[in-house]
Amino acid sequence: MLLLIMPNSSRQRLSRLHSSRAEDAAWRSAQAQVDADIEGLGRDAEVSRLVADMKAANVPVDERIKRLKAHGVARRRSRKPAVA
Repeated sequence: MLLLIMPNSSRQRLSRLHSSRAEDAAWRSAQAQVDADIEGLGRDAEVSRLVADMKAANVPVDERIKRLKAHGVARRRSRKPAVA
């Protein structure tokens, strides 16, 4: 039996999916936007503005994440349940 060991050329690519490095998080964000565009999903203008404002203010990535999560929670709480 012959066993060929080939280098894993996707190793670096796969690690970007789980990395906590800022550049890898930015790459994942860009990929998510491309995927949404391919699927024809709309973008949330309010969230886009929030992210742009935080980037312009040089808010650290960890803080951006916290603020985005808080924003999402606040929006869910402010929505009134649909009347059936």
